[in-house]
Amino acid sequence: MNNERIADDMSQNNPEIKGRGQMLESMKDAALAAGEFMKSSDERDHTDKSNRKDFVTVSDIKAQNILKEELTKNFPDVVILSEEDSEKDRQRLFDANFTGFVLDPIDGTYNFKRDMKESAISIGYIENGESVAGVIYDPYRGEIYEASEGNGAFRNGEPIHVSDHSDIEGSNVATSNSYDDEGMKRNLERHLAIYENTGHMPWTSCPGSGVLIHAWVACGRVDAYHHNGLKPWDNAAAFVIVKEAGGLIETLDGNEAKFTDSSVLIGNKPIVDGLRGVFSKLPDALLR
Repeated sequence: MNNERIADDMSQNNPEIKGRGQMLESMKDAALAAGEFMKSSDERDHTDKSNRKDFVTVSDIKAQNILKEELTKNFPDVVILSEEDSEKDRQRLFDANFTGFVLDPIDGTYNFKRDMKESAISIGYIENGESVAGVIYDPYRGEIYEASEGNGAFRNGEPIHVSDHSDIEGSNVATSNSYDDEGMKRNLERHLAIYENTGHMPWTSCPGSGVLIHAWVACGRVDAYHHNGLKPWDNAAAFVIVKEAGGLIETLDGNEAKFTDSSVLIGNKPIVDGLRGVFSKLPDALLR
């Protein structure tokens, strides 16, 4: 899928990697294998983490194990970190020179437990702290998104691009659910501020999967997305896909976002600029 031209690029910088082309193929194979399990699994028994909305299911762990097993076949020496790993292990993601795979085995676990069929699998490759390759798989729609740095973004092998909608009026702007009650309140207050400052309430999407929303921005279904509670595993694949689809990725206070940032504003340039004009008037507390 248009990856041959990048097959040797990665090996020049990192000899243990066999090339980004092969890497993307392996990432897709892993995502597809985990997706087949995810579609067929009814193992929704769970353990609460921070609260009753934040939990891990048996299927999360089994999907994670499938991803790790598949990736390790071709890349046995590459670090693999996942949402479901220990807090101590996940701290490595914040090292400035972190290099390795970052997994979200089922993003949208709440949706998965409730059988809403609005969840996704995310595999990102980080090189020296930057997202350089990513795969997102929506097994329910049969859509696989992929990108590598400098080579465009694709859905099921076809090029994708962010939307060309240029006005807040009539736009589709997403925020998302949060396990943190106060964080969710800030998301909603910030979203209401769009109407209060422009006189237009955009069509509002609020799925429970930040990974899917990023993918939908990349392919133009959603014009922009703002959120204050994302994690590195939400962004690791998504950031490179959005960038390669022509999107902007910033923090809520207007800085360039890293994949470890929790507050983001992403979308096409006209809508991001319009939202930036709104958000710049808000208290700092709503931008964290």
